[in-house]
Amino acid sequence: MSSATKEKMLDAAMTLFHVQGYDGTTIRHIAEKAKVNVALVSYYFGGKKGLFEELMVRFLEGYLQKVEAQKSISYENERERLAQLIKELLIYQQVNHHLARVVHRELTLDSTLVRELMSTYLRKEKHEIEIILKKGMKTGEFVKQPLDLLTIHIRNLIIMPYLYPHYLQELCQLSTTEQYFMRRYIEQVNDWINKCLCKEEGQGLKKNKIMVPLVSTEGK
Repeated sequence: MSSATKEKMLDAAMTLFHVQGYDGTTIRHIAEKAKVNVALVSYYFGGKKGLFEELMVRFLEGYLQKVEAQKSISYENERERLAQLIKELLIYQQVNHHLARVVHRELTLDSTLVRELMSTYLRKEKHEIEIILKKGMKTGEFVKQPLDLLTIHIRNLIIMPYLYPHYLQELCQLSTTEQYFMRRYIEQVNDWINKCLCKEEGQGLKKNKIMVPLVSTEGK
């Protein structure tokens, strides 16, 4: 099987899972959208479950790469490191917005797969956020707060736009796929870091122009 054919099936599955959900999507639906023989889906992915798991792992592998990449970059302080980490993860989700929605929706459920993914990927993200917060509190950059609750709050800042896109669209008339929204959201996150997390607001993040790349259509 060519890699192009495999990508067609993955792209088709992602779109269908996003629109119809996992239970509402069948192997036949995926094959028809990808324009491939239905047997190929089962043969190469072991069925719908295997295809779904590959999509989840792909997204989280890329997500974790963004987290790991920040460890090797030098920053003036921990507040800048935290702000950049949040920004990179938000942009990654915006570029992969369909898949981000599918993954975050699945992570609200309890299953063997979800527990494995949390242990493999999200535990590492939590660990890196905690390292930044601990160091910032130790150096006096951040106000001392309960680490567990603060970590949860930051995690929610990162995933909220792609966990509740319909809420934002229907009740707030905000589209998480638009560059304008992302610029405003990142600016608001930076403002929160300066005013609520940093010990002295005057020493917070400088207001720099926020550059957000064009959003990928993900072939959809």
